[in-house]
Amino acid sequence: MENKTFHKASVLLNRASTAPTIVEAVQFHGIRITKNDALVKEVAELYRSSTLDELVYNSHLAAKHMQEVGLMESVMPLIDTAPSTNGYIVNFVVKEPKAFSLGVKAGISTNGDADMSLNGGRQSLFGRGEAVNSSYTYTVKGDHSFNLSFIKPRLGWQKYSNVSTSLFRAISYLPWNHSNCEENAIVLGYNGQIFKNVLHQIKFNAIWRTLRATDDAAFSVREHAGHIMKFSVENAVGFDNRDRPILATRGILARIAQEYAGPFGDSSFIKHQLDLQAAAPLPLGFILSGSAQFKTVKGDREIHLLDRVYLGGQQDVRGFGLNTLGVRSENSCLGGGTAVCGVLHIYRPLFPPQMLFAHMFISTGSVAPVRSRNVVKDLQDAQRVSVGLVVHLASGVALLTISAYT
Repeated sequence: MENKTFHKASVLLNRASTAPTIVEAVQFHGIRITKNDALVKEVAELYRSSTLDELVYNSHLAAKHMQEVGLMESVMPLIDTAPSTNGYIVNFVVKEPKAFSLGVKAGISTNGDADMSLNGGRQSLFGRGEAVNSSYTYTVKGDHSFNLSFIKPRLGWQKYSNVSTSLFRAISYLPWNHSNCEENAIVLGYNGQIFKNVLHQIKFNAIWRTLRATDDAAFSVREHAGHIMKFSVENAVGFDNRDRPILATRGILARIAQEYAGPFGDSSFIKHQLDLQAAAPLPLGFILSGSAQFKTVKGDREIHLLDRVYLGGQQDVRGFGLNTLGVRSENSCLGGGTAVCGVLHIYRPLFPPQMLFAHMFISTGSVAPVRSRNVVKDLQDAQRVSVGLVVHLASGVALLTISAYT
């Protein structure tokens, strides 16, 4: 492309709504492996732009979408004039994904243990946005997992959906019931967008699990030890218009999910879960946020420990150990059949304001037994409350925690 001077889109945007436009051509610069049919699907809508404003806006959407679906690593749209009257040529200067990526990451697991991950993958494997990713994770306490996944996006104008296949193996220690769990799984998934901010997910799971009780486990845990096969279907629909997924300052999240296990395998149940979250700004820079969760599981046979509902930990009722609320036998938590929790948060940015936050919360939750005859009464009797003050990073890594709970 010959040397020319281009100006930012803001110079013209919203100032050329009456300028007629004819798209003469769409050109790509930097293409090596991306297939032509994939590019046509992504930019065909540009030819329908009737004004210059519309063309500028649609070119931005096309560039953004090609990056988000994994077709390109970076995209810069440049709009040039054509020799014909009202004619324009759209140039996309692109950088395709690397042939192979490899990385090492250190972090904190859900259990609060330090872990190390080795990740490798290939983006746009066959030139149409396909991705192959693999990861191996090891924690300081000996847990480790391996995951291999393949994702195929559905290309087209502003289409946000994909199908995926995942192979998973994990060996971990479950401190809440003093047992070791080994999982081997094949998962087929679909992720799509029904409307703007309305997401849909379906998963088909085939999981071979082995539960091994330790010497410290209660007899109620030992009864569930052994091999278990689970075949299940998960369906979830959610609405999310939050400004960001972590420490949102405004917006609402509502998500409902169901999982049905059976008729094949050892597990047979139906599980429901409802998640609600809302956030709004307050005066003086404070942020008010609230969340609630309801989950229940019912089955026509004994519900295995691994399929029951649990509460406790950073994700729901803070101040308590992970999955430690509910029915107990000696030193082990056995989970339950119904769980309800709610949390109220108040955040205040510190310095630097986008990284460090002061956080006050009050959370409550309870778990009713699997065979509860009066769920409401059991939930009232087992209610737990925690109140705390936390200083943490936007990434969610706690620096200081002061909490009191009953």
